[in-house]
Amino acid sequence: MVSIDGERFLFDGTPTYEGVSYHGRSIEGLLFNSRMVQGIYDDENPQTRRLWAYPDTGEWDPERNTDEFVAAMPQWREHGLRAFTVNLQGGGHIYERPFPYNEYINSAYDPHGRLKSAYMARLQRIIDRAGELGMAVILGLAYFGVDQRYIEGPQAVRAMVDAVVDWLAEHDYRHVLIEIANEQTGIRTRNGRVGALELMERVRARSEAAYGGGFRLLCSTSLGGGGIHDEEHLRAMDFVLVHGNGQGPQQHREMIEQIRAREAFREAPKPIVFNEAHTDVSCLCACAEMGASWGYFDQGTNNYHDGYQTPPVQWGINTEEKRRFFETLRAITSGQEPECPQSPVKIRAIEGLDEDGRVSGTIVLSAAIDDRWGVRDVEWFVDGEHVNTERRHPYYLGGDTDGDPHGFDTSRLAPGEHMIRVVAHSVGGAASELSVKIVVERG
Repeated sequence: MVSIDGERFLFDGTPTYEGVSYHGRSIEGLLFNSRMVQGIYDDENPQTRRLWAYPDTGEWDPERNTDEFVAAMPQWREHGLRAFTVNLQGGGHIYERPFPYNEYINSAYDPHGRLKSAYMARLQRIIDRAGELGMAVILGLAYFGVDQRYIEGPQAVRAMVDAVVDWLAEHDYRHVLIEIANEQTGIRTRNGRVGALELMERVRARSEAAYGGGFRLLCSTSLGGGGIHDEEHLRAMDFVLVHGNGQGPQQHREMIEQIRAREAFREAPKPIVFNEAHTDVSCLCACAEMGASWGYFDQGTNNYHDGYQTPPVQWGINTEEKRRFFETLRAITSGQEPECPQSPVKIRAIEGLDEDGRVSGTIVLSAAIDDRWGVRDVEWFVDGEHVNTERRHPYYLGGDTDGDPHGFDTSRLAPGEHMIRVVAHSVGGAASELSVKIVVERG
């Protein structure tokens, strides 16, 4: 059973990471976690379902996805992970255009709030295994971008919240924490919105009744990267759930300090949990030093290799980025007090060029970076001369206005070979770069 004592999480009465310190500060009671929201993912739209096909079979398979998720969990736990987030409506897959973002259908409920048995069976396998391993499941009820186009109305929201609580109570799950909504203080529908304050109270009241007394589900709701809840929401939460997308280590420290300075927090201190950020582990170290929990977020691409969010997902610890996080986590939670490694973001490609690199007139190039939330800025250079610095996706050479690229006029260059270089800095300050040759032609 997961419970809370002040700012600490307890499993069956014992704080997590008991007796362990990092750089002189106890990390007892923290809940280091990872965003694994697609653990029960499916896509019921045949037009988009094909996008998530496994490379070895050419088909998407939701049961295989969950089986491989469950198989990877012991390895996560062995490295010190004590929680992960799964969402009943998944999470964003691919943000680059063009993409039918509003067409995929991934939801554990129908539009009226009734639970779908196949999704819940997959969730049961995950929660059961988490219990055996001594891990908590942060269960998200809704995901923005899906809720308002799929859920019929406010009554459907209340029905689905009740159904989830009753289902959890039926299975006597006491190691599940509820995230009402991802990055919003409420759940939106086709015909209205229900606020998180109402829904948190509903979860508490119904779970107290459904579990037969003596226990209730702990719940919160999250905000976007860098956002801090108002006093009313801070008072209503059992734990403070925040996101560190785009925030560097110092910004994480400042967020934690600002939360602890709030009147609501001073009245009733509670755990501070980042359950989404990026891949730069310098922020994991910063949170450990501040006595707050941090959540790894690795978007990746749908190549069955990189990341943890774009299906088909390889749930193992199989990339440099994943290994960096898990090895750092294992060192911290075993009391080794490691220094934070450099965590550069990876530039996957410079997009917009033909294979032969031949260009003329105005060209539109962008930097493809898997972890856009871990990017501080991206600099573009042509023949060593700085052209522009971008701080938001998709990082166009020459910049953009509201997503409309300005482009780069190659007519200012002499005909022949030239070098384009892009340098990306992570939120922690580490740099990585990629260069390509172009051949300018006239006409």
